[in-house]
Amino acid sequence: MKLGHIDQVMERHLVQHPSHVILVPLMDIQPSDIARMASFRDVAGTQATPFLSPAFLVTAGPVIPGGQLACFMDGDTVVGYFAFQRRGQTLQPAGAPLTDYHAPIMQAGYQPDWDMVLKASGARRLEFNGMIGDHGLRADTIVKHRQIAAVWDGFDSWFAQQKARSPKFFKNLGRCTRNIAKDLPDMAFVWRDVTEDLLDWVLDLKVAQYKRTGMHDVFDCGWTRDLLLELARKASPDFGLKAGVFHCQGDIIAAEICLIEGKELHFWFPAYSPDYARYSPGVVLTFEIIRHLSAQGVEVFDFGSGGEAYKSPMTTDGPLCYEGQIGQALHLPVKSQRLNRMWLSVWRRAQIVRACETSLSGKIKAFASLLHRLQFRVRQKAMARMNLWQDRQKGEALP
Repeated sequence: MKLGHIDQVMERHLVQHPSHVILVPLMDIQPSDIARMASFRDVAGTQATPFLSPAFLVTAGPVIPGGQLACFMDGDTVVGYFAFQRRGQTLQPAGAPLTDYHAPIMQAGYQPDWDMVLKASGARRLEFNGMIGDHGLRADTIVKHRQIAAVWDGFDSWFAQQKARSPKFFKNLGRCTRNIAKDLPDMAFVWRDVTEDLLDWVLDLKVAQYKRTGMHDVFDCGWTRDLLLELARKASPDFGLKAGVFHCQGDIIAAEICLIEGKELHFWFPAYSPDYARYSPGVVLTFEIIRHLSAQGVEVFDFGSGGEAYKSPMTTDGPLCYEGQIGQALHLPVKSQRLNRMWLSVWRRAQIVRACETSLSGKIKAFASLLHRLQFRVRQKAMARMNLWQDRQKGEALP
């Protein structure tokens, strides 16, 4: 038996489990809970993301429909917390689908008991996408990396390392920056508070993007916009929404709304005016935010765990996070990898719809749109296969 395996076995024996779970509405979080969460989080040292800040729950809790806090108890002592929202028979992390990361916040030595949470809530499953730490999760969870730009050694060191890894990307970035300086000499960068007008400017462009790409509009339900507005209104020097913005002659060219806590910044909602797309203002703005904020003491810039191509040249693999389900999981009982990929795509879209839509009419409208898009994509792929077959037949018929 390898030493590493012995250590793992011993660790499992040392882990303690709560005796029961108490549920309270998120809006009823007490100051003592906030202080205890902060203490547990400081000791853990692995939950450095603004989404796990007690300030996030205090601010967002009253806005999240069906938001509850699971308090893990050992006798009369609170030994952990997990914030969630209920959607029918399904539990999701509080604030989904906007919250990119989530995790139970536990006292050192304790492991959450998910069955207790499901039993206490009367739900059948918990679904998650961005769980920090494995916390006794199922073996078939999807493992991903947080994509981060870590400037612990300073901006210049980070820039040199990333430029060496992706010279073509940064050469193009330099070209875009020079074109902006030549064609838009009045364009200026500002790091600023998020006002309601700026928020609406960004969200209007995001909604247009959702419609253009067939994605579900996560802001049509209303409460998700209210959540962002509360985070903007109640921002403090150490926590809240901020934005990097490119202005030119009174107009906004690009903006990126970020969630920041101390030395950690999370890139959240980028948007830019389509009229300036040829300058790649979104990527240039992201780079400028890193340059500006690193000089002010921010050390980690988190791009999320999605696989968008623009992230790779500016990031490295950070800590692991997980996607999956606990409880009576919804799976497609097939072995085909292609069908499983299709099922995963549909499940992710359905997960977003469940999170956003709390009214029956909203759910019906959203799932009808989801079904329509699925049918459209199936027809597209069928037509592509048919055209390919016809081309092959024509090629074989040629002398």
